Amino acid sequence: MKLNDYFHTHFDNSDILEESFAERPLTLSLDLQKELYQIQPDSDELNMEYFDKVYQKSLTLFEDLFHENDRLYLIVRVRKELHSPPAKSTEIFERYLKNNKNRYALEFEKKEVRDEEEVIYQYARLLPSRKSLRYKKLLQAICNQDFPELYPRFKSRQTYYPEIYFVNPGKDIILYIFDDRGCFILLNKKETLHRLKETYKSDQSDGFPVEEP
Repeated sequence: MKLNDYFHTHFDNSDILEESFAERPLTLSLDLQKELYQIQPDSDELNMEYFDKVYQKSLTLFEDLFHENDRLYLIVRVRKELHSPPAKSTEIFERYLKNNKNRYALEFEKKEVRDEEEVIYQYARLLPSRKSLRYKKLLQAICNQDFPELYPRFKSRQTYYPEIYFVNPGKDIILYIFDDRGCFILLNKKETLHRLKETYKSDQSDGFPVEEP
């Protein structure tokens, strides 16, 4: 099944990634670290204890949502100004997939953003399992994107950093870790939402109350 067909069938909206997750009823917003800060107190130095905890939390969350043999979509979206040169978004697949020989397995779509002078280049690939992905490094790169001193991180060739989405089509879960601060999890089953709310009760974002549908 193509990605847009999957979104249309399981989330009633083939453009689900265009919407604000905060406006969806079955959404959970989590902080990756609440107790520490990126910078050490009374210093300009990065607080590596903070980043170590962020890396571990993102890894724990990912492995909870994507079990060893679950299929998953890896989606990469790059925003550009409308009349700028095309974006090359395939480097994420080249760097973080363990076997990327079949380039034709990528689904590509170009989307113009409504009411804005932007265009989104979207690439997606369905992977047989998380074992196909160097996901520990990829999660670290997502969390490191605003900190040039840290590695791994994305190359800043584009106007914006890439947006990375992970989708579990067997469990109808969309995970979007936006940076070191936190993530959104979009679901379509109340039972899954209840389980995750209980599991990650202490990590829920204070400024984002989740309302039941």
